[in-house]
Amino acid sequence: MIASILLIACGESARDALEQARKSLAETAYPEAIASADAGLSRSPDKATGWGLELVKLEALARSGSADAAVAQLAKLGTEWPDQMKADQYVATADQLRAAGQGAAAVQALDQGLKRFPQDQALLAQIERAKKAPAPGSDELKMLETLGYIDK
Repeated sequence: MIASILLIACGESARDALEQARKSLAETAYPEAIASADAGLSRSPDKATGWGLELVKLEALARSGSADAAVAQLAKLGTEWPDQMKADQYVATADQLRAAGQGAAAVQALDQGLKRFPQDQALLAQIERAKKAPAPGSDELKMLETLGYIDK
């Protein structure tokens, strides 16, 4: 694991870094996937490789439960890659965050998606599902209230 990161740091291409990042993600080695993605991004990748690296990083952050970093990465992609970001990416990231025990961040991901795709049925359905799920006093419930999806 450390050896693979060192190999990437010693001059492998951005595409090699993407392959390593995907492999680490598949093995649930999230810190290694993030490190490999960052290493690849530092090598001025072509557009397709850069997009792949950004997505691997986003998924690794979300699945690892790095809530703030995942929400920030999602916002970054929405700004820097607006044509590639589709509503289903916000739904997928919210699902990954929720599975990692980060319900409040999942709501934030859905909120970002709804700001870009206000009529998307999958995003709206996820918000409705989230409104029924949280326990009283939970962070997820507080986030739904803060963002105006439910009344306090």
